[in-house]
Amino acid sequence: MKKNGVLKIILFVVLGIFALFGIFFLIIMLLPEDEGPGEDRAETVETEEYEADEESEEKEPGKDGSEKENKQGKKTDERPTVTVGTDAKSATVMVYMNGSDLESMGGEASIDISEMLKSGVGETVNVIIQTMGTKKWNDYDISSRTAQTYRAVDGSLELLRDDLGKLDCTKAETLSEFIDYCKTEYPADRYIMLFWDHGGGPVYGFGKNEWGDSEESLTVDEMIKAFKENEDVHFDIIGMDCCIMGSLETVYSFEPFCKYALLSEDFESQIGWDYTGWMKKLEEDPGISTPLLGKYIVDEVVESNEESEYGDSVSIGLYNETSVKNLFSAWKEYAYKNEEDLLGTNFSHLHTSRGKQKKDFFDQWTQDESDVTLSDYYISDILAIVENIDNESDEAKALTSALKATVAYFGHSGEKNELTGLAISLPYGDPYFYEELKKVYSRLGLDKDYIEWLESFVDAENTGDFYDYSDFE
Repeated sequence: MKKNGVLKIILFVVLGIFALFGIFFLIIMLLPEDEGPGEDRAETVETEEYEADEESEEKEPGKDGSEKENKQGKKTDERPTVTVGTDAKSATVMVYMNGSDLESMGGEASIDISEMLKSGVGETVNVIIQTMGTKKWNDYDISSRTAQTYRAVDGSLELLRDDLGKLDCTKAETLSEFIDYCKTEYPADRYIMLFWDHGGGPVYGFGKNEWGDSEESLTVDEMIKAFKENEDVHFDIIGMDCCIMGSLETVYSFEPFCKYALLSEDFESQIGWDYTGWMKKLEEDPGISTPLLGKYIVDEVVESNEESEYGDSVSIGLYNETSVKNLFSAWKEYAYKNEEDLLGTNFSHLHTSRGKQKKDFFDQWTQDESDVTLSDYYISDILAIVENIDNESDEAKALTSALKATVAYFGHSGEKNELTGLAISLPYGDPYFYEELKKVYSRLGLDKDYIEWLESFVDAENTGDFYDYSDFE
């Protein structure tokens, strides 16, 4: 009996020791790993997979990337991905704001400035705004006789520079000087560049100057000239709160100067971007990952247009610049292969712009209905072309794959949209547009053979025969 008792005691002791080792092992496994100083912070976000064939209307996203429709009515096809934040402690946002008739007739620039001020930026984020190019500012005592530079801080505007003269926003030197001022006076760990005004696509570019020739604009090649003069600045985002700048040609041209471009493929309503939410998030965390910040911007643009009576259709994307060179090459291969089909039908979209607000005879705000269409700028959606001409060939699959890599996130309003993320300009039957295109693209250094190939669209037959996108989703 005693021997058995001793054996039992020994057994219990041994088991106890093993149990202690097991508990100790579990504690070690549960301890968080140390992160050394300066390491990137990983954060999980859901980003949209770029897809054309959106079928269901109310599906929750699954692990396989199944489609859902979010609360704003924006269809997404989401899958979990990992994005990496930075250790940035400061950011400078450069806002190149040409008020134009959008401000003088509708006060739209003043409204967006108020949204920026509501964000509370000023401690970790410097928002520097250059105001110019309008006959009348509607708020904040901004001068309409001279350009000025302001800083958004503590919910108000701080005047930094006055009496700059009637600067011309359509000149590369005006943009270049503004970038140089911002980087010199407000250096930061990261930079964002924003353009605010009218947009005219990759050929006509940006800006309508009420102080000068209304036919002049800042073309994309002139933007690039200004960026090259400030090559020590590499932007996290180059964004354009403008119409119809979401084109392959624009994104391709921005590639050396930013990580991401954020552009609208469609016309923008007077609502444009919503600035409060994403600027607040950037102020709270200046090291936020760029894709996540871009996602916030896209979602807020869609939501604000869905909820406002002045909103309109939205098609806006965040574009990954690391993939755009492959995309341009894939597009050329696909386009050359399908030349006959592209020339046989006009694939420009007939979608109409919604007019801006204006004052009527009784000094009341009314709707200025517009008959301008995307076809006036020869906006043809790339994926829509693929789905309606050839989506089975090797060239089509390569192009679709390259599109998915480039369009990092995409949002649109409503249940149906014929625009799917990125456009291309094809000058159907318009020799003047082609000559302007040729000048801009040549100065950008785009493929000479491709530029010459585009001339075939000028003499294409059936340019008045527009493709019917009514059944395309």
